[in-house]
Amino acid sequence: MAIQPEMIRNVCMIGHRGSGKTTLAEGMLQVASRKGAKPGEAFRAGHVLDCSDEEREREMTLGMGVLSLEWKGRQINILDTPGDGGFIGDAFIAQRVADCAVLVVHAQDPIQVVTERVWRRGEREQIPHFIVVNHLDRERTDFGAAVERLRERFGMSVVPLNLPIGREGEIRGVYGLVSGLAFVDGEQTSEIPAGMEEVVEASRIRLFETIAESDDTLLEKYLEGEELSTEETFEGLRKGIADGVIIPVVATSAARLIGVDRLLDTIAGSAPSPVDRPAWTGRDPEGGGEVSYHCSPDEPFSAYVFKTYMDPYAGKLSVMRVVSGTCRSDEALINPRTGSGERLGGISHLRGRERVSVDEASPGDIIAVAKLRDTATFDTLCTAAAPVVYEAVPLPDASTAFAVRARTRGEEEKVFDAIRRVVSEDPSLKLERSEATGEDILAGLSQLHVELALERVHRRYGVEVDARPPKVPFKETIAASSKAQGRYKKQTGGRGQYGDCWIELEPLPRGGGFEFEDAITGGVIPRQFIPAVEKGIVEAMREGPIAGYPVVDVKVRLYDGSHHSVDSSEMAFKVAGSLAFKNAVEKARPVLLEPYLKVRVTVPQELVGDVMGDLSGRRGRPMGIDQLGDGQRQLVEAEVPQVEMLTYARDLRAITGGRANFQTEFSHYEEVPPNLVEKVLAANRDPEEENGG
Repeated sequence: MAIQPEMIRNVCMIGHRGSGKTTLAEGMLQVASRKGAKPGEAFRAGHVLDCSDEEREREMTLGMGVLSLEWKGRQINILDTPGDGGFIGDAFIAQRVADCAVLVVHAQDPIQVVTERVWRRGEREQIPHFIVVNHLDRERTDFGAAVERLRERFGMSVVPLNLPIGREGEIRGVYGLVSGLAFVDGEQTSEIPAGMEEVVEASRIRLFETIAESDDTLLEKYLEGEELSTEETFEGLRKGIADGVIIPVVATSAARLIGVDRLLDTIAGSAPSPVDRPAWTGRDPEGGGEVSYHCSPDEPFSAYVFKTYMDPYAGKLSVMRVVSGTCRSDEALINPRTGSGERLGGISHLRGRERVSVDEASPGDIIAVAKLRDTATFDTLCTAAAPVVYEAVPLPDASTAFAVRARTRGEEEKVFDAIRRVVSEDPSLKLERSEATGEDILAGLSQLHVELALERVHRRYGVEVDARPPKVPFKETIAASSKAQGRYKKQTGGRGQYGDCWIELEPLPRGGGFEFEDAITGGVIPRQFIPAVEKGIVEAMREGPIAGYPVVDVKVRLYDGSHHSVDSSEMAFKVAGSLAFKNAVEKARPVLLEPYLKVRVTVPQELVGDVMGDLSGRRGRPMGIDQLGDGQRQLVEAEVPQVEMLTYARDLRAITGGRANFQTEFSHYEEVPPNLVEKVLAANRDPEEENGG
């Protein structure tokens, strides 16, 4: 029998790298399983969630982990996410599918770059938040000071639910402000720890005022001096959290399992269930109108796939949230994106990569299904009678790209099949073919992000991939008009070859492409050969005279020529057209064109000058600065040559300490200044090609 939706708690662990999210999540599993370490004893995570070779070697979370546990009658589904900005896509996805976010911060430095980014996304998703101040056993930590910094940044609704007993290495437990109980070494007492009377009283007043303000009835009772009952307090707390007007703060030392059981109690008792959250809204794939489903077993079945794993034993594993209806094994469903049917062969809960089979899942639950044939991340599964499509999670644009190719000839198909498999697990990665340069481009959110993907390709599938900076798609054009002849004559016994044409070449405005004008009169070139002349010109345009880049923005006027009644042919006039174009381009002042990107940089106000100076040093042109909503960040817009942006992701991180992010899109082409032609061409050369490789 599946658990009721009211008893489910879906929480995502978000926060900056090193804040202890994974240790906290695995500590919760340890406490819930009633085995192993007790509060106060050392605890080291990494056995359940960070289970890949890459994660264990780097000692950091590199992808979302899913952990299901039971605590006091509640089923708690935990989504543990990476804290490195290069893998932030998984945190954004988790914030879409969870019902509550647990922001874990480091007591020594609670507000960091990723803290800000995931918080802003949480506000966009309108998801309630808890905050955990972790690592309180470390030196130079002060819970009160950390809470004040959090209040300064996130508002006066930030209030502690408990206080640490002891400081730094002497921390022994926590004191609950609502329960009035102290929890030390697994024991509880109603006595306020000696020396904490004043801070407990002040914190209780702040907490109860905030709870009372969340509900008009409670506020009236509180202002009249009446004491709130325990039931009223917990109900006010639960409602205030769900409405986003209370942001509770919990003190922990995950490494010593202190406060972990209190966090579980808080999640079980006060976090919103799927039933408390708004309905999910999608669209009807047939009619295009909006469709909304609540978390109810009486609604038509729908589920949203938000993560894909490639398990070495089970194959493809699709992790999904059951949005509405009840899910059962062997369920026959459809995927509206592909139009194909899918059958759920078996469903399970996850504990890292361990699967715990279940017969059915309630609406609101998070489950994994193996070997779906045609379903990818962000797909919706539903019944044929009630089709719906839930939108994909918006992810940051890729900022780092590499051109990739098989290191060994003949392994191209094997290599790119492996890359596509790795990309299917992470929608923040993009694999695309550049028609302009003929390269296959793998792009991600950081250099580490892309390098890790290639490392997985090698480890899992045993293939070698070469990666290098992608080429910039330069083009060539002309700056003047010219005339030239192309004459092809060949006699080798028997029938010869003869074609002769004169063309006039002139530049078109930027973006004009190619125009061909037939101005032949008097039949000097027979009509059937004129398309061959144009075809030869088009082929010759593929490689310009400066560096072999395509020639664009030219008009060709074919105005004269001659032919031979026996020896002329389409092939001869095609060669003649090609020769004429090459001769004309050489005399028409050929120039190199480079692509410009429109660059948008979101940066803290105090770093705008540094970013502007750097963009100017890249030959960038500032296009404007706009203040963003909170006043603390600015949007800097500029146009910058693409060749100057090859290392920008790395350099911007160094300039701003990782506090800025950027987006780019193609803008236009411009002529490269003559004095910079050699420099920009050198930046675009493939070292292997230069060395004859």
